[in-house]
Amino acid sequence: MPRTDLAASRDSGFEEREARLAHSNLFFHITAAFDEFQRELIVENTRAGLAAARKRGRRGGRPKVLDKERIRLAEAMLKDTVNYPFVGDVIDHLKIGRTAFYRYFPPDRIRELRNQL
Repeated sequence: MPRTDLAASRDSGFEEREARLAHSNLFFHITAAFDEFQRELIVENTRAGLAAARKRGRRGGRPKVLDKERIRLAEAMLKDTVNYPFVGDVIDHLKIGRTAFYRYFPPDRIRELRNQL
């Protein structure tokens, strides 16, 4: 039985899509390989930079909000319930965030300091 033009066009379309798929896959794999290479370079350079900084005595990370002196001041303020009746007053006076304050003084520690009178 002879092929109709419709059947021939379907076959050629299938082959065309298959060829595009092969090219797309090749391009995708090449792009992925370059991206992976670039990521490895970034990781390597970051680790080398951190190691060099450590040799110079730098530790990195976010600086501490409260030093020992300010922690002692905050403890004294928490004990003084007359002048600082609310924890929010202590936080406002220290000019730090509520989350940072509670990182240094969890609720159990605050209760302990407030009830020491």
